Amino acid sequence: MRVNPGTALATAASLLLIVAFMEGADPESQEVLTTAAQVRALSIDEARQAMPVHLRGVFMGEADPPGIAFVMQDETEGIYVQAPPDLVATLHRGDLLEVRGVTDPGGYAPYVAATDLQRLGRGQVPEPIEVSMEDLYAGEMDAQWIEFPAIVRSVEPLEPTDAAPPPPGTRFETPVREESPEQQQAVKMKLASGETRVMVEVNGALNPEDYVDAEILLRGLCFNLHNRNRQFVKPFVQVPLGVQPVIVKRPLENPFEEESIPVGNLLRFEQGNHQRGHRVHIRGIVVHHQPGSHLWVRDGDHSLLVETAQTEVLQPGEEVDVLGFPEPGEYSPMLEDAEFRKRGFLHEPTPEVLTDLTSALQNDANLVQLEAKLIEVRQFKDRIELIIEWHGLPIRTQMHLSEGAAPAIHWQTGSIVRVMGICTVEANETGPLGGLWIPQTFHLLLRSTSDMVVIQSPPWWNAERIAYLLFAFLLLAIATIAVIMWISRRRLREKELQRSMAEAEFTAILSERNRVAREIHDTLSQSLGAISVQLEIARMHANELGADLRKHLATAHQLARSALAEARNSIWNMRSQVLEECDLGEALTRILNKLTDETQVKGEVTVIGTKRRLSPITENNLLRIGQEAIANAVKHANANWIKVNMTFDNRLLRLSIEDDGKGFEHITRQVGERRSFGLVGIKERVDQMGGSIDIRSASGKGTTITVSVSD
Repeated sequence: MRVNPGTALATAASLLLIVAFMEGADPESQEVLTTAAQVRALSIDEARQAMPVHLRGVFMGEADPPGIAFVMQDETEGIYVQAPPDLVATLHRGDLLEVRGVTDPGGYAPYVAATDLQRLGRGQVPEPIEVSMEDLYAGEMDAQWIEFPAIVRSVEPLEPTDAAPPPPGTRFETPVREESPEQQQAVKMKLASGETRVMVEVNGALNPEDYVDAEILLRGLCFNLHNRNRQFVKPFVQVPLGVQPVIVKRPLENPFEEESIPVGNLLRFEQGNHQRGHRVHIRGIVVHHQPGSHLWVRDGDHSLLVETAQTEVLQPGEEVDVLGFPEPGEYSPMLEDAEFRKRGFLHEPTPEVLTDLTSALQNDANLVQLEAKLIEVRQFKDRIELIIEWHGLPIRTQMHLSEGAAPAIHWQTGSIVRVMGICTVEANETGPLGGLWIPQTFHLLLRSTSDMVVIQSPPWWNAERIAYLLFAFLLLAIATIAVIMWISRRRLREKELQRSMAEAEFTAILSERNRVAREIHDTLSQSLGAISVQLEIARMHANELGADLRKHLATAHQLARSALAEARNSIWNMRSQVLEECDLGEALTRILNKLTDETQVKGEVTVIGTKRRLSPITENNLLRIGQEAIANAVKHANANWIKVNMTFDNRLLRLSIEDDGKGFEHITRQVGERRSFGLVGIKERVDQMGGSIDIRSASGKGTTITVSVSD
């Protein structure tokens, strides 16, 4: 048993607590447990109650932590015991012991915390329990003396880091003890049986050449590795000092001198093959080497992955002999727990050129070459990962980096590259239950950056640049839209300002015109009315005057009435109070009724759509346009009917005045006529509003004037 150096002091407080508990407990109130089987059968809660224990059995050997823990076995089974170091120091394997103490739940199985230990003399070491290595993984062999057959995979010196830490709940500190030469030469062995592996700690010197690949019968104490939830993880076995593994079948004396076998013959069907599980000898050329972990070798048509802990560096092209244990790999056989010897240098390995997936499957673990398109590059601290596209398949490629050896990468996605690397068939997909298995992909392991060569740079118009360009166009479009919206808002604000200024100006003009109209009404109109009244009175009293004088009075009276009518018309034209009292449609209806009153002309006003008020300037201009067109139809066109239509659309207003009068051919032919001046005024008002006008007329076919204005 290898002992860890440390402070050799017992935990006095723990001992005092145990002794105090034992002295204070009523012996008649608790049943004393007298066999190891009774202690191991306790539940966690029962073992936690520190039930009294009185056992008699044989000292089987020390356990971890050394110096305070050991295994004893009675007539039922083995039990793990912790005791004060001064009580354990003088014990030897085979001593007959009497132990008194209390139960403890332990970290995995209940054990005994001893308060008193008596050596009664020598006893008989019992025969071990015969088990298989698979039985150890059931987790029921804790602290049991066992025996099982196995094949030795490796024998290595036991390092300090391999020591098991004290289990949770250890009551005593590890004492300082000088290790014997045998204990200082303790080794660890890896044992195999079928698919099962167990690590064994042997207290004593062993020659690896005598044991590696040997079939042995091993006796030892079984323990386990467990987690903090008291759950089993895996077993390990300790061989006590003085106990040696029994060699049932010795390994070959000079295995490197044996004839090598082809890699292609590994794990093939061979009836009566009794060498399964033993080492084989192969010879090949090094393809790639990762010192301390993996080695790839080729023996002609086939290659092989080898797991080896040797740190001696091998170069591609060196010929080596390899001894290892064949195991099924992911897809092809591999060698585990292998060792190698260099023979010399032959030649650099040449890659196999892959043409299709079948050729990749035939070259698992071999150096291959292919041409593909580089899709993605990722660089990490310890590796570089690439994705390449080959025959429509995404192939994962990686290169391991030594610490601090990250190279500068200049590979661009979209490049056509020639890749050389170790082919590994990916068998992580679900295969068939039996028969031929054909995986659908593989990955590559690059040995260095020189294994990938760019043979064609990517086109400038790659997906990334196109994405950037589209993003730039999008930003430009957004900026353009923003500028257009800003300009439109600015123009709209300017237009609103101009409109408000024009409305203010128009309001001022209207106010002034109304003031002038009121002045004319209050002065000139009143005076003309008074003159007309006086002339009428004079004419009524002028019977005695001459005929010529009465004629002049009648003429003066007629002129006064005409002047009064003109003054009233001027006042009416200048004032727009009609729009202050009603909307545009009602105002046009009033004008039509006034101008056609006491005539034979029939008038009609129709409003289509939802009526709404317009700006004062627009309503006043439309009112004057309608008034002018109706007046022209009544006075000059000799019309029988006049139709006025107003159509309200979304943001458009159409005013149409139609009559069945005599019409006219061209406006320019009537420049000298009053009608022409009215049409010119109508067009000027339409231009002022920014609208459009359509005049349709022909001799004898009437006239239609349509004005369209957006509000």
